[in-house]
Amino acid sequence: MSLECLGNLLRITLTAEYFEDKYLSFSVVDQSGIAWELDETMASQCGYTVTYSNRSNIEFRASALSCHSHLEKDVFTVTIEIKASRTPDMKNAATHLKSASCRYGPWSPRELVCESNYMEAKTGEASIWQVVFHQPEEKKALLVSNVWSAGYGLNTTDTRVLLRIPYTAAQIQLVKDQGVTFYAVRSSVFYKQGWMILMVDTAVACPVDGVDYANETIIWTVPKYIQPLSAGATSFKDVLVEAGVDLHKLSAKEMASRKYELLNDLNAITMKIPIGAEGGYYKTSVSNGQHGTKYTINLFLEHQWEDNKWGLTKHTIIKEIETPFEQAELAITNNSNLSARIMNVTVGTFLPDVELVNLTIEGATVAVPEAVQHGYLTYRVRYANGSKAYIIQVPFDAPSVKKEYLRADMRAYTLNVTLAFITHPTSETFAIPVTTVSAVKDAECLPNGTVVVTAVKLVGVADLDTSLLVLRDRQCKPSLVTEKTATFKFSVNTCGTSRKVNSSTMTYENDVLYFRPGNNTPVYQLKFACSYAIKQTVDVRYESKNNPPPSIKPGFGTLALSLKLFKEKSYSDPYQESEYPVVKYLREALYFEVELLQPKDARLEINLDDCWATKSQSLDSLPQWPILINGCENNEDSYRTVFHEVNYSLRVKLPQHLKRFEVRMFTFVQGTTLSQEQEEKFLVSSLHLNSDVKTVQIRYSIFLF
Repeated sequence: MSLECLGNLLRITLTAEYFEDKYLSFSVVDQSGIAWELDETMASQCGYTVTYSNRSNIEFRASALSCHSHLEKDVFTVTIEIKASRTPDMKNAATHLKSASCRYGPWSPRELVCESNYMEAKTGEASIWQVVFHQPEEKKALLVSNVWSAGYGLNTTDTRVLLRIPYTAAQIQLVKDQGVTFYAVRSSVFYKQGWMILMVDTAVACPVDGVDYANETIIWTVPKYIQPLSAGATSFKDVLVEAGVDLHKLSAKEMASRKYELLNDLNAITMKIPIGAEGGYYKTSVSNGQHGTKYTINLFLEHQWEDNKWGLTKHTIIKEIETPFEQAELAITNNSNLSARIMNVTVGTFLPDVELVNLTIEGATVAVPEAVQHGYLTYRVRYANGSKAYIIQVPFDAPSVKKEYLRADMRAYTLNVTLAFITHPTSETFAIPVTTVSAVKDAECLPNGTVVVTAVKLVGVADLDTSLLVLRDRQCKPSLVTEKTATFKFSVNTCGTSRKVNSSTMTYENDVLYFRPGNNTPVYQLKFACSYAIKQTVDVRYESKNNPPPSIKPGFGTLALSLKLFKEKSYSDPYQESEYPVVKYLREALYFEVELLQPKDARLEINLDDCWATKSQSLDSLPQWPILINGCENNEDSYRTVFHEVNYSLRVKLPQHLKRFEVRMFTFVQGTTLSQEQEEKFLVSSLHLNSDVKTVQIRYSIFLF
């Protein structure tokens, strides 16, 4: 949690990383130590606001004169209690207590605040007797006790009278000024002073609308000196007009850098914000079951003016603005692995506020954890900007995958599943039907290393032009094209083909791809593979020919290598430099990736020789512990190193240029004693590329407890 003092408001922010996927309850604690649980009615009556802000962070805001704040001189103190549980019944909830103090003031003679769930008017003196609400048809007088029971909030200090009105209050009127609608309340507060009864006008007005959209720009207009606030005054003078985002005021230079405009003319104040500008954020929205987005920004405006009745008035407006719904298409990418006989589909990307909740398989709806029983594995992939995607993996042989022979040498596997999602915190739901087909003529794998493969246009991309299909190397185009097919003929050592070796076979893999002009993400992807037996006797006819001996030309070049530490087994999210040192516990998994960055030559393959850990940056420092020995795991290690297969993907174009392995966290010992101090470790790797041996040293730091 973090806190900020913002004038006469206190803000406490709860970070999404900790409170994600938890149910929350908020309570405010009074000076007697009693916790009062907040609901919407109490919050708007007592001066509290709970909202979800950028990237799903949760904000709690409290007014300086909120019901349970403790005032002492020019300082107000608020104590809140937050309970977090993984179940809606709040069982086994963790309790967090936070107390914060802020300075407030100095007060203006009249202060008006428009919060997102209430209005406040502060003015006058103390010892309230009754409040009279002025309405067009009548005046309604309420004693202090009745004001509270009617849902209004009252508070006093030695110098202030405060009236707080929820937007749901019965006495609120709708008033129009220059085409903009306002919530308005005209009221008078009567209070006693000695033998006299005095009256203070506590009118307040807050804009309901005034927002337009044009040319990808938000235009927010607020009329000045509207009638409920200027009754009885005849002359006005602007003192100050300031604006900002998330309750932070912005200077003219900061506004210009964000391309904001703040215009102040004779009758109105106007803010112009480009949609998508810094300070706002996008959130997921659903309309008629369709997935889309809205851009949201939390603006505020402070207008101070003097008139010949009130003197100085300070009017603060907090306004959350969201743009209309805009439908957003989602990419569905078929990355099926034909050699492994696995359907592999990536759906997304999504904003951080979306969660996959269930799958509908052959008419039956199952929750994500139960889908594995039907052969469906689901993975969530997080990207550096906070967005995410979901990967669905299903074996070709799963009962729900439809198998069809199009002809004697052509197979089609069809996956048909519907994914259901929910948005947080709005709990809107939407569904994405996923239908993908993997169809390819059984590849002809000729003995001389030539592959002949035919891709067939079936479903999915209606405007697909088969003549524009390519292989991984986009220079490799089909040799024969019809309206519905494209045939490729190429050597296994060309066209970006990758290879895998086991004890008995050599497997070559490639993809038939289709790209729309100007887009580097394929909308059609079809995998195929050819396998050759390594130990096989074949009769071949040959003729001997005397060729000159090969010559080798010496030269120099640069090899660029990297070693990265990743957060998860998916190898999608590496630790950034700013996140070091990384905190890990004993036996916790560490995921490493070694990559040849340059040159991008498909003929090269990287192999690891030795890797060892040290306690300093020196390669030969002691103590050391071997992690890999001659490319193999250390047999003396209680938790042996695990190698992970590297497959072709949108990020990995040349799998032979990467090696991945997993190590369990450990600590060095001194004699027979386990080190209890925080340790800094360094990993050193030795690798070879063809016949050249290169050594790369990459530093990372890990603290042990």
